[in-house]
Amino acid sequence: MIEIGTSQFSDLNFDHLIGLASSIGIGFLIGMERQFSKEAMEHQEQFAGIRTFTMVSMFGFISALISTLVGEWVFGLTLACVFAFVVVSYVQLSKMPGNRGGTTEFALLITFTLGALVFFNMILFALIIMVVMLLLLAFKPTLHLFVEKLKRQELLAIILFVVMSALVIPFLPNDNFGPYKLWNLKEIWQMVVLVSGTSLVGYMIAKFMGQKGTVLAGIIGGIVSSTSVALAFSRKSKDTKSRASSFFYAVGIISACTIMFPRILFEVYVVNADLAKQLWVPILVITSSGFVSAALIYKFKNGNHNANGIVLKNPLDFLSALKFAVLFAAVQWLVKYASIHFGDSGIYLVGAISGITDVDAITLSMAKIAKAGGSKNMAIQTIIIAALSNTLVKLIIVIVLGSVELRKTALWGFLVIFISGLSYFFVTYIL
Repeated sequence: MIEIGTSQFSDLNFDHLIGLASSIGIGFLIGMERQFSKEAMEHQEQFAGIRTFTMVSMFGFISALISTLVGEWVFGLTLACVFAFVVVSYVQLSKMPGNRGGTTEFALLITFTLGALVFFNMILFALIIMVVMLLLLAFKPTLHLFVEKLKRQELLAIILFVVMSALVIPFLPNDNFGPYKLWNLKEIWQMVVLVSGTSLVGYMIAKFMGQKGTVLAGIIGGIVSSTSVALAFSRKSKDTKSRASSFFYAVGIISACTIMFPRILFEVYVVNADLAKQLWVPILVITSSGFVSAALIYKFKNGNHNANGIVLKNPLDFLSALKFAVLFAAVQWLVKYASIHFGDSGIYLVGAISGITDVDAITLSMAKIAKAGGSKNMAIQTIIIAALSNTLVKLIIVIVLGSVELRKTALWGFLVIFISGLSYFFVTYIL
C-alpha cells in the first residue's frame, strides 16, 4: 500500500491554477473546432466534442501532477487508459457508414499529452502544437485541395526541398577551403536552400491562389522570377496586338520588377539582419516608386484585363540548385578578387555584371561580406547596382520582344524605378 503524506497535496500553488486554466483553454479550443466539424458533417458521428476534449486535457494535467506525487507509472497507466478508450470508440464508430478517418481520435490523444506538457511548464511548446493542430483540423478542405492540385513534379520538388534543407545541410562540412579560404559548403548550400525555398513558395502561391489579373499575376510571378514575367507579357503583348492589353501587361511587368526589391530585402534579412536595417530605406523608396507608377498606369488606362496566367517553371530541381551553388561560389570569388585588385570600383563592376544573370547570388554574397566586417555602405550600393542591372535586362526584354504600346507604357515605370534607385547614390554622395 502506498502512503502519501498530506503535505504533498498542500504544495498546490497559484502556478498550478494557471497551468490548469491553460490546459482547460487548450482542450476547449481544440474541442470547439472538433464540435464545429461534428455539426458541419451531419452524416458522420464523432465520439468527442468540446466537453470531452476539455476534460481530456484536464485529465492529462492532473495525471502528470499525480505522477510526480505517486510515481511515473501513474501517467503511463492513464495514457494507456485514454488510448484504450480511443481504440474502442474508433472500432465502434468505424462500423458506421461514412466513418473511416482517425483524425479526432489522434487529436484526443495529443490533447491529453498537451495537458501533461502544461503541467511540466512547457506551456509555449504546448500552445505551438495546439496551433498547428488547429490549422491542420480547420483547413482540411484546403489541404485536400492542395494535394489534389499537386502534380508529380511539384510533389517531388517539395520532397527535394525537405531533403536539401533537413537532410543535406547537417552533414555538410563547416570548414572553409579554396582560394582565400573563401568557400564553405554548408554556408553555400544554406544560400541555395534560402533562394530555392523563396522561389518555391512563390510558385505555390501562384499555382493555388491563381493569377487573376495582370497586377496579381505580376506580383506573384515576380516572387518566382520577374524575368519570366517580363518574357511572358512581352510576347503576349505582340500576340494579342491589343493596345488595351499592352497597357495592362506593362502594369504586370512593372509590378514583377518592383516585387524583386522586397524579395532582396528578405534574403538580406535572413543572412544579415543588421544590414537589412539599413537596406530597407532605399528598398522602400524604390518599391514605393515602382508600385505607384504601376498604379498610375492602371488608373489612367481605365478597365481591367485578365492576364490569363503565366506559365511559370517549377523553380526547384537538383540541377538548378547545383547551378546556383556554383554561381554563388563564383560570385564570392569574383567579389573577393575584385576587392583585392581593384578596390570598391571592382566590386561595383562585379555587382553590375552578376546582376545581369542573377541578383540573388551577389545579394547574398554582399550580405555575408558585410556580416564578416566589410563595409555596409559598399554592400548596399553593390546590391542596388545589381538589382538595377537586373531591371535593365527586363527593360531590354520589353524593348526587343514587346509591342510598341508596351514599350511606350512600360518605359515610364522603368524610368521611375531607375530614377528612385539612382537617387539613392546621389543622396548618399551628397551626404
